[in-house]
Amino acid sequence: MEPLVRSLEKVGYVSGSNLFGAPYDFRYGLAAEGHLSNVGSKFLSDLKNLIESASNSNGGRPVILLSHSLGGLFVLQFLDRNPTSWRSKYIKHFIALSAPWGGTVEEMRTFASGNAFGVPLVDPLLVREEQRSCSTNLWLMPSPQVFNRTKPLVITKNGSYSSSDIAQFLQDIGFPEGVRPYKTRVLPLVQSLPNPQVPVTCIFGSGVKTPETLFYGDCGFDKRPEVVYGDGDGTVNMVSLMALESAWDSRENQSLKVIKIPGVSHTSILKDGTALDRIISEISSINYEISSNSLLR
Repeated sequence: MEPLVRSLEKVGYVSGSNLFGAPYDFRYGLAAEGHLSNVGSKFLSDLKNLIESASNSNGGRPVILLSHSLGGLFVLQFLDRNPTSWRSKYIKHFIALSAPWGGTVEEMRTFASGNAFGVPLVDPLLVREEQRSCSTNLWLMPSPQVFNRTKPLVITKNGSYSSSDIAQFLQDIGFPEGVRPYKTRVLPLVQSLPNPQVPVTCIFGSGVKTPETLFYGDCGFDKRPEVVYGDGDGTVNMVSLMALESAWDSRENQSLKVIKIPGVSHTSILKDGTALDRIISEISSINYEISSNSLLR
């Protein structure tokens, strides 16, 4: 994140003045309406206060929201949970970097056999239980609204699992306690991708091999799977990165711009020179619009 912050500072942003961070404990997710999510709800409330304070301290100018990865899902829910009038007043633009709108196949591997994310000498099975306990990981399971409902994502000697079989998958990997929260807290949350009626720009990498199908053999889920790769940013599948374009295709009053950066991975988008140049270019363009509109008034 530091290279991105430095790039923003080079074009005039000043931390604490017109540049603010909203860090979040990624272990805690949001939940569908009617279900408690104390940590997540508190974060959304604090974020709203931060946005209003930032706008008011900068002459009432609306803000640009910039998220990375899971942050994009939080921002989309945040916007949907606030009135249109509030969004119109305080939000100029939402830029989402590498957002997993429909989850990832990689998340199924995390739940089934753990994921060391490339850290040497770490046995994925040792971190599996902790990873299963993170409510955000359930949120990142492949959504049946985005992934093909009939396409196998995990294949075992006894059968296969698609995005519509996640509850059964959780049961079969030995995590039955995840079934109820998935069905009641997560599934209703991913039934749709609400359009916030503020301009949105999605920027993400492409052409990086990304897990698309997982094959588990005779040893079951305690062994690492064989992997077939497809397109994406190395973590998020292309169908998930592109999900807003599909979901909002026919929706009026919703501006959406999609920018693909070949060869840039899920995390390197925050430090790759080409990616940073493109991100800063988009932000500068949006700021120019704000300045131009102010001059026209």
